[in-house]
Amino acid sequence: MFKLLTAVTAAGVLAVAGVAQAGEVFVGAYGHDVNLGITVCCFEHGQDVELGARTAPLLKLGRFGDIRLYGLGSINTAGGVDFASAGAAWRKSIGRRFYLQAGLGGAIQNGDADQFQRRPDHLDLGSRWLFEPEATLGYVWSRRWATELSYVHLSHAQLAGPQNPGMDDVGVRLVYRFGS
Repeated sequence: MFKLLTAVTAAGVLAVAGVAQAGEVFVGAYGHDVNLGITVCCFEHGQDVELGARTAPLLKLGRFGDIRLYGLGSINTAGGVDFASAGAAWRKSIGRRFYLQAGLGGAIQNGDADQFQRRPDHLDLGSRWLFEPEATLGYVWSRRWATELSYVHLSHAQLAGPQNPGMDDVGVRLVYRFGS
């Protein structure tokens, strides 16, 4: 059921993005629950498929970049944690082709939300609702296309109790930009 909700959320975000002439849509492939030394990891396996959209810049900060909103859905190919999130991202261009982007959103996930990690092969994130910070390095290929190397983290920052292993995903996104 949650996979369907995640897919419908992502499809809704994409539909609204197209209708509203959003800034861009993206699709990505990610390593799931990877070991970066930041979280207690590697309970789950498989890859994540991510779909999402971002608005065009809503607040332009001149040489300091811009602010935009985003929404995404992520589905794990091996039956692990799926999630949907939405938030705000700050983007700063570096020269003509590269950009850095940092985002902070809220996420809802379908993994167990128990107090303690019960099984070594399943991730219990400790809360249904999580923070979703992310960091991105993008490369602009053309007016319409870009590629991003992306890091996405899920955690409740111990606000929902001591059970907070967190989860890290790392992957690449293909980005299509609307407009001129």
